[in-house]
Amino acid sequence: MKKLSVCKRYRLVLYLTIMLTFLMITGCSSNRSYRYKIGVSQCVGGRWRDKVNNEMLSAQHLYDTDVKVCITNADNNTNRQRQQIDSLINAGVDLLVISPNEYEPLSSCIERAKKKGIPVILFERKTSSNNYTAYIGGDNVEAGRAIGRYAARLCKDSIHVGRRPVVLEITGRLVMSPDRERYEGFSSVMKDFPEADYRHVESNWSFEDSYAITKKWLQEGKSLDVVFCQSDLASLGAYKAAKELGKEKGIYFIGIDALPGEGINAIQQGKLAASYIYPTHGEEIIALALKILEHKPFKRTNIIESIVVTPRNVEEIAINANAMMRQNEYLITIQNKLENYFGLYHAQRSLLFISLALALVLLAAVVLAWRAIVVTRRANRRIKELGDEQNLFYTNASHQLRTPLTLITGPLNQLAGSKDLSTNDHDLLDIVRRNADQLLHLVTDVLKFQKENQRMFKEPSPTDAHAISRRSVQDGQHDIVVRDQSEELATVLVVDDNEDMRQYLRTLLLDRYYVLEASDGQSGLRLARESIPDLVVSDVMMPVMDGLSFCNKLKSDPLTSHIPVVLLTARSSEQQQAEGLSLGADAYLTKPFSAEVLLAHIASLLANRQKLREIFTSGESPASVDNSQEEMLGTPDKRFMDTLREAIFKNMGNAKLKMDDLGSEMGISRVQLYRKVKVMTGMSPVELLREMRLQRAYKLLKATDKTVAEVAYEVGFGTPGYFSSCFKKQFGKYPTDIRESQE
Repeated sequence: MKKLSVCKRYRLVLYLTIMLTFLMITGCSSNRSYRYKIGVSQCVGGRWRDKVNNEMLSAQHLYDTDVKVCITNADNNTNRQRQQIDSLINAGVDLLVISPNEYEPLSSCIERAKKKGIPVILFERKTSSNNYTAYIGGDNVEAGRAIGRYAARLCKDSIHVGRRPVVLEITGRLVMSPDRERYEGFSSVMKDFPEADYRHVESNWSFEDSYAITKKWLQEGKSLDVVFCQSDLASLGAYKAAKELGKEKGIYFIGIDALPGEGINAIQQGKLAASYIYPTHGEEIIALALKILEHKPFKRTNIIESIVVTPRNVEEIAINANAMMRQNEYLITIQNKLENYFGLYHAQRSLLFISLALALVLLAAVVLAWRAIVVTRRANRRIKELGDEQNLFYTNASHQLRTPLTLITGPLNQLAGSKDLSTNDHDLLDIVRRNADQLLHLVTDVLKFQKENQRMFKEPSPTDAHAISRRSVQDGQHDIVVRDQSEELATVLVVDDNEDMRQYLRTLLLDRYYVLEASDGQSGLRLARESIPDLVVSDVMMPVMDGLSFCNKLKSDPLTSHIPVVLLTARSSEQQQAEGLSLGADAYLTKPFSAEVLLAHIASLLANRQKLREIFTSGESPASVDNSQEEMLGTPDKRFMDTLREAIFKNMGNAKLKMDDLGSEMGISRVQLYRKVKVMTGMSPVELLREMRLQRAYKLLKATDKTVAEVAYEVGFGTPGYFSSCFKKQFGKYPTDIRESQE
């Protein structure tokens, strides 16, 4: 045995060598490591945000500390942005940069990030939460004021129409901070400028909405002198509408963003009168993030100042903006090439480490192979010696067992011949005698072991096993005790490969329950799926399929998961019992067991199952069942009931719904659906469907003003008259009585 342990140690050394090699390989992967990872959540895309993203990407390697910027785009979808932020948090980013899509819903994401210890920088927009780390972006209120002052100057100096100039502001829905703040700034200037006739219209902040609003305004013959939209793209939509009507010459269009290729070009072409440069400065966002991550001093509120672009300064600004864009593009190109070079370097380094590791593994394998040969030879000699000692021990022990076995079988044969015993007594004696004879044969086989060199136990072949399964299922289906039909007895399935044990259990249970039998786990599983018994009593050690596998499969199948299982076994250690219970067994009894204890376990488990039936037959709607009551169900059973409720509610309005259709949607046959629902709820599927329909109708009559006929059709009754009859039978009142009591 010592030599065997030495062999195991060498195998352990080989295993550790392989594991170390694997760790070296994975530790030298081609993925470059970064000191910090910054996650960016953009609320929407567009040219302005593309510019910000490019500036942040180009700034990744501008500082002494290497960072990796990961950018997501929610496409104006708040739920998607929340999911993306959660993904970034779960991915382990070191800092979050968020441009919220809405003011309120994103606050919970900021709270989660704070609990995880992840700093949050709000960019360009704010939320209702004040738990962010820092804010950076333009001053939207000042942007609105700057544009408002420019619009006032236009009204004063450039518009001469003999009336008050009409200034129209087209905003968003005022649910996001940029909407509200820009509107606040612009409207405050307009209120202080009574010479202008200021109007305000809300929109979806899009090109299409601005186009439609402006076109409708002009087609209605309303005067219009200045149009301010909160983005250049929206202002161009308003310009397009005016141009189509031939009125663009007398109207000044103003926007915000002033992007190269969009707002700036539009000013150069004379389409826009002005635009406010809403600053991007992605490199400043990365700089602020690094200050926070490296615990350096930083300002919590960082306002980036900007200016209004007009026809007077547009040419100079256009030159500078285009130059900056080209520089960013060059930086991103250089960065991509650096990433490729770093990837090649890491791949080459990994290949070198792999080669060295393989060389070490080969050397270790040669040494271990030689040592294994030596150890194996020594171990074989020791095994032979141990085998001889074991044969001698079993031979001596078998001789010692023959005397007490003889003393057992003799009196048993005498008692079996007595005429004073009852039929049941004879049956019990036959069981004892057969098992004593079997034990005697086993002892005899041990004595002949050295000469015959045969196995003590003959395992059934696959053909024999399938034959046993088929016979067991057939016997189980027909071996049901015929009782008075008015007496409803629970059905117990007994699964044991020992025929005497099955006979003993059948004798024990027959006065209280219907009994089905199976000789192995495979046939028991088949019989359980066909008959849906109320409880299963099973042995653990069986051919074809053992009791643990049988229990696991039974509990994993939604059709049979509700059936309580009692395991009977000679395996008595706590670890073995824990294994059985972990696979779903409801009780675990060791042999020899007490008949009274077994009967008490069966009665208790069936009583608990009856309590679950009472939950579903209490007259309550399935939706109103208390969660604490549902916790009595196992996960597969709860999942089955949830799926059944969902299927019924989904098809409740279908008056022609059949149980075949419901079973098909559940993925089981109509017969299996009936048995499963009947066992779990005490009702047939038809009764359960009618119960849920009536409960739903009761709620609708209480909570809505729908007519009785409308409620009847909505919950799936074909005629109001039949509905009223069923309702009266269920609740003791007609539907009209419920409606009148509400009124």
